[in-house]
Amino acid sequence: MKNKTLIKWMVVGATVPASVFAQTTTPDKDTTDIGKVSATGTSTATADNTPSATGVTRKEPGGGLIVDEDVPKSKSSVTRDFIQKQAPSADVFQILKYSPGATTGTGDAYGLNQGVIAVRGLQGSQMGFNFEGMPLSVVSNWSVFPGEWIDTENTDVVTLNQGTPDLASPNVNATGGVVDLFLHNPSHEAGGLVDMSYGTDDARREFVRLESGDIGDTGLRGFISFSNIDANHFRGEGEDKKQHVDMGIVKDWGGGSSTKLALTYSEIVRDTYKNPTLAEYSQDRGFGSASNYAASYAAGGTSYYALLKNPWRNLLVSMPSTFVVNPALRVTFTPYVYYGYGASGDASLMNESAVGYGDTVQPVDLNRNGTTTDTNVLVYTPYIESTVREGTTLKGEYTIGNNDIVAGAWFEHSQDHLYQPYSYTNGTTPLDYSGSSDQIRLSNGQVITGLNRNTIDDSGALFFGDTLSYLGDSLKISAGLKELWLRRVGNDLEPNPDPRDEVVHMATLPTFAVSFKPAERHQFFASVTESYGLLPENSLYPYYYNGTQTTKANPHQPGESSTSFELGYRYQGPYFTSSTTLFRYDFKNRQISSSICDPGCLSEPINGGRQMGEGVDFELGMQPIHNFRPYVSFEYLHTEIEDNIQTGTSYLPTAGKEAVESPRMQAAFAVDYDTGRYFANLGVKYVGSQYSTFMNDEKIPSYMTMDGTLGMRFANTAFLKKPEIRLNMLNLLNRHYLSGVYSATTNARTTEALDGSSVAGSAPTYLVGNGVTAMVTFATAF
Repeated sequence: MKNKTLIKWMVVGATVPASVFAQTTTPDKDTTDIGKVSATGTSTATADNTPSATGVTRKEPGGGLIVDEDVPKSKSSVTRDFIQKQAPSADVFQILKYSPGATTGTGDAYGLNQGVIAVRGLQGSQMGFNFEGMPLSVVSNWSVFPGEWIDTENTDVVTLNQGTPDLASPNVNATGGVVDLFLHNPSHEAGGLVDMSYGTDDARREFVRLESGDIGDTGLRGFISFSNIDANHFRGEGEDKKQHVDMGIVKDWGGGSSTKLALTYSEIVRDTYKNPTLAEYSQDRGFGSASNYAASYAAGGTSYYALLKNPWRNLLVSMPSTFVVNPALRVTFTPYVYYGYGASGDASLMNESAVGYGDTVQPVDLNRNGTTTDTNVLVYTPYIESTVREGTTLKGEYTIGNNDIVAGAWFEHSQDHLYQPYSYTNGTTPLDYSGSSDQIRLSNGQVITGLNRNTIDDSGALFFGDTLSYLGDSLKISAGLKELWLRRVGNDLEPNPDPRDEVVHMATLPTFAVSFKPAERHQFFASVTESYGLLPENSLYPYYYNGTQTTKANPHQPGESSTSFELGYRYQGPYFTSSTTLFRYDFKNRQISSSICDPGCLSEPINGGRQMGEGVDFELGMQPIHNFRPYVSFEYLHTEIEDNIQTGTSYLPTAGKEAVESPRMQAAFAVDYDTGRYFANLGVKYVGSQYSTFMNDEKIPSYMTMDGTLGMRFANTAFLKKPEIRLNMLNLLNRHYLSGVYSATTNARTTEALDGSSVAGSAPTYLVGNGVTAMVTFATAF
């Protein structure tokens, strides 16, 4: 009892001041329309009614890969029954890999490096990613880095809206669906969880979580956790390290009202994996010198891996609060703060006599030897980004008669500073890989930069909706309207004739949906929704190389808009749960993100014009049958580019081609076996071939992967509660394959444009799938 009391005050009393206790709360399950899930998806880690220290219930259909949904649109949820049997280093992309429509490619087996995701052929930069109601996408280009988010042990549920966002979703780029993450809800019992893992490539990971339990009659409970992981690269030279903290505090006010403080912090230092072209990969299947950065420095080269480190730290804080004013009125208030800072290593060879800075060129001593005549001097040129964003969502839900009314507002202010300072090297490596010191300056003290952009965004939305219920709630008709806007100011801090630009985007987005339940276990639904996505911020800025402008600013390029249609059927019976959805979407000004510097982080959008996609999603999960819980999912997708795409002053004949990153077919099969003492699962994913260019002149072949888990739970021993050991195996068949398109291009081969001119090809780059990987984990509650 003394130990439990000590843990309570260590977790809550020592980590949060008393003033916070008077302000905070969230319920045990999310009650907003942002990622609504069933209560089965939020089991606590040390609940006595679970056989597992990690909260596995053995009850979720399909082994935790499907739940009974009720919303009138496509939606898939993955719960703890699946999540907590994966490798503890798994990121959100790996968790969603079997969900219908999700095509994922990971940067490595341990979720430390950036991967890619596409849903129904739409990129991650076109999707919204939310953590406890706050947006996670990087504001500069809407990219996402799931390895920087919450630890797997603290992930209660992940939901995927394949088609459209909810009215209250705080996103300005979610034309391709929304992913919502929810942090572990603190247990009502004091204790904790410890796990230790060791894996292939000398991977080592430790995790510990302390739970306060209910603190007297205060309504307070909380947890804090810490994890550490480091692993060598599975191909090429390099090592990645990550230290991470999660914290959650809940205050129950009574009557269904509560507040939750959700916090997550990461510090990561990565060496960079090279994303090879198809030609490079074909030489060595991803494991030789052609597909990787150099293991040692070579004079006159910039591909030495030690020049390409990627340090990053970020802090996410959200405080969703729900207040039940009376049986008819509920108010939800979610303030949040996001902070991120880091560098993406890069290097260049420069001549001292002519160093570009904006639209100027001047002599600079780049190696501090007192002259300005040296040539091919190695200069460290990392891309550094600093982002701060603060926002809040306020939503009210009111029931009157057969009307369920929702109304609210979302506001956010952000400042993003993206710059490329030049700094000194010792001739082979940077003096400071963070790029924050030893910077090269002009005679007036000004740091020389390759680009220096400060972007300020003010965005928000007003929304209103109403759901009418008839026939005893068997028929529901919903309609809503969202007014979205963003004011973006770009300040170019380098010498140039246009140092400031401003653009305002506004969009009116209606939504309509119908849900009908003709019988208890059957549901039909249909929806039509309009969505809008804003361009990455680099459309505001010109780009200069050695004093010459190479890319013009295009601040008034139109944003991306889409209209999505869905028609679906769900069956939720005693033996299985299933969902089938027919869908179609039509895009205008479809934006595809393409890297224009490798390994740096700068990217640019390609305007893909009009595009359509249509297909069918299906998933089915069985209830436990003799301890087995199978799951299957399937998608057929047909896409078509409807416009010829401009490149320079010409147009490429792309009309009628298929969209990039859009496999026609993908399927998954998974089965879970769990007796309470022994458990195992097996998952197989097939992904069809996918194009990487708009001209469809290059693609990666189809591939199939197989992952598995074996585990055993033991009886309580001394202070160890529900200990278990498990073995996770990824890519069991040791397939060598390209797992995703990292950077698409318009054409890989020289192509004749419509005006007869010749357009040179540009090679796309790809992610390389990890080889066979094993991780052994021992976990125990206490």
